Amino acid sequence: MNSSTLQKSTDEISFFSQFKSYILLGLLGIFLGCLDQYASSSSWIDFDTTLEFWLFLVTLVAVFSKSRLNASIHSIILLVSTVFAYYLMYYLNLGFLPYQLFGIWLIIAVLSCVYALIIWNASQNGIGAAILGSIPTAFLLKQGYYFLPDLLFNPEAAQIRINYFGIDIQSGFNFVAAVVLYSIFFKTTDRRIILTISTIIIFFIFKETSILSFLPF
Repeated sequence: MNSSTLQKSTDEISFFSQFKSYILLGLLGIFLGCLDQYASSSSWIDFDTTLEFWLFLVTLVAVFSKSRLNASIHSIILLVSTVFAYYLMYYLNLGFLPYQLFGIWLIIAVLSCVYALIIWNASQNGIGAAILGSIPTAFLLKQGYYFLPDLLFNPEAAQIRINYFGIDIQSGFNFVAAVVLYSIFFKTTDRRIILTISTIIIFFIFKETSILSFLPF
């Protein structure tokens, strides 16, 4: 087997590997979109996706992509398929389509490629990458940090909010997601001290200021 034949075989394997990842992400997006729409009109399923959920999911997809381009494509496929599935189910259930909302979320899904491209760099080495990785980690930590003290010291407060056996599901998810992202970035970066310090600083910025109130979601 000469070198050109070997290269062609390698390229074919790489193409089919990427194509398979596109199909799997598309199917995941369709499943999540259908589940989200079904749950919103059902009393049997308690499933509500939030900004934190999608940020965590897209961050994972971007970090584990092989390149910036793949991270962007993966993000678009996942979210666009979710939006299409959600609003197709919406139309089938209610008989009409809210075109304005559909268009807004479709634009957001496409623009997610910018976030995926940026966050892919957080999985690389360097000070900038460590700081980038600390931003989504600190955001999720801010959204879920009260889960742990409530669970340990004030279970009554946890039961006041949406809970499951005394545990706030949403804040618990956010806290666990923050720990997972920190663990991933801690493993990939060569600036672990910078990652840790910047995560703490950005967490307190989010916590002590109203900067997050400017988010449109």
